[in-house]
Amino acid sequence: MLAPNPVKTYPAFNSFLTAFRDWARHRKLIRQCRQRLDACDSQEIARIARDVGLSPSDLRHMAELGPDAAKQLLDRMALLHLDPDALAKSEPNTMRDLQRLCSNCESKKQCQRDLLLASDDQAWRHYCPNADTLDALQSEAANVR
Repeated sequence: MLAPNPVKTYPAFNSFLTAFRDWARHRKLIRQCRQRLDACDSQEIARIARDVGLSPSDLRHMAELGPDAAKQLLDRMALLHLDPDALAKSEPNTMRDLQRLCSNCESKKQCQRDLLLASDDQAWRHYCPNADTLDALQSEAANVR
């Protein structure tokens, strides 16, 4: 019978590997978005941009940011008990503006930290470019109830 061979683990190294893997996956998604857009001619890009309510340059910029650029918005909306799918159906322009502002926000790291560590803290209202709109949507939803 063989003796058990204990495997030594290194949590810091595993954490680094996980972070690197996530970063690499994110960069790959951004590269794929860019390649798909680059495969389109200018007329098709203009049509896509018009369909989603953006200028062609804004569409290109959003593709550069990647598909998860507004993830914090979805997380914040969930904490506020707001349904992003319902908003996208009832007020697509509002949802698109929320996504655009979140995608271009300069406070992403602070927002992500606040979402993870202090989800009930109101500090996000001081730096979030969507705070006023989210507050209005929350008030509107409360009035409907």
